[in-house]
Amino acid sequence: MPFEIEHEGKKIKVWTQEEVDSEVKGLKVTNENLKAEKQDASEKLKEAKESVRQSEEATAKAQGDNEALTRIAEEREADKRQAVEDERKKFNDLMSTTKKEKVDNFITSILDGVQTVDDISRKHLRKLLRADYEFDYDFDKSEFTVTGDKVHNADDLKKVLSDGEEYRRYLAGSGATGGGATGGRPSGAGKKWSDMTEKEHVELYKRNPDEYRRLRSTAT
Repeated sequence: MPFEIEHEGKKIKVWTQEEVDSEVKGLKVTNENLKAEKQDASEKLKEAKESVRQSEEATAKAQGDNEALTRIAEEREADKRQAVEDERKKFNDLMSTTKKEKVDNFITSILDGVQTVDDISRKHLRKLLRADYEFDYDFDKSEFTVTGDKVHNADDLKKVLSDGEEYRRYLAGSGATGGGATGGRPSGAGKKWSDMTEKEHVELYKRNPDEYRRLRSTAT
């Protein structure tokens, strides 16, 4: 259930990350069910089409209609070629989707190894890494590759993040504030409850629920 926070005299509903994840999971299940129903309908259509074709073929054989038999044979061959092409596309799409998920998870694991200023900084850093480096996954070797300026693998990238200056503004302890700007402390830090924005209330609740409750009690 969403919890409520009070901001400028108004109560606002906020959902936890777990609740958001649960909702997304439910939507994915619904999507998979719809795909299964579409596939089932497609298979039934193919069966009905072949049933009609078999009936036409029997009639053509009985009447000695070679032209019709040739047409039916050509239609079957075309369907076979299309089926092969469809399976090839499904395989390529699956490989592409799987690779994207693996690369996304790989980047997440890289980001989990550092502490960003806040969620906004983490999103900015992810986009920058995507833009600055090329990520790939080799299915045969079960290995990830990272290529870019002075970076050839995951260890090189981790070193750039931990020792380099280019991304320092997005990391906690670098003197950066929320959103990747330089200077100050994390978003909302050291402020009074009444001086904080709605977004800062939410971030504080996620980051430190005890401090959230303490500050909120000072406003009443």
